[in-house]
Amino acid sequence: MKLSKIFLVLTLALAIVSCKNDDDGVVQFSLTNANLAGMHDLTFFELNADGTADVGGIPVPVNLTAVGDTFQVVFDFNENGTYTAQGQYRVVTTISVAGVSETDEEIFVLDETGTYNTNANNQTLTISGDGNLGEGVFNVTLFNETELRMTQDISREIQGATVDGIVELRFVRQ
Repeated sequence: MKLSKIFLVLTLALAIVSCKNDDDGVVQFSLTNANLAGMHDLTFFELNADGTADVGGIPVPVNLTAVGDTFQVVFDFNENGTYTAQGQYRVVTTISVAGVSETDEEIFVLDETGTYNTNANNQTLTISGDGNLGEGVFNVTLFNETELRMTQDISREIQGATVDGIVELRFVRQ
């Protein structure tokens, strides 16, 4: 008799837990101009790319990494689809060709304006601007009330080599 009571209690507990509503009444934060509007601090920038250079007819592997730090950049997204970005950040870039690496650092100063377009269905943000941080279509990997994370596939010519890779940017809402 005790075993059947334990089984009944376990069955009821399992039924209560499994009947929980999946969305719990929480409305998903949709990627729209209205929801994106506001000031966002840039907190992360990273680029990783690989490719091949042709050196005297011989293919040579090329790797490029660029990592940002010391961020003092604010993006102001307006609901009307325009934005401004101001501030500065440092980027440490390492280029490796056939296992030989060269590292450089540069301070980027942003004072740019442009337009953007959100697409909630595809989770993309398209940016057209006059600056150097990036433009084109970005895949939004995280968007909520406090954070925006996005990536972009790139293909660039660098020192005679075509490299393909990915850029990631992260922002925190002020």
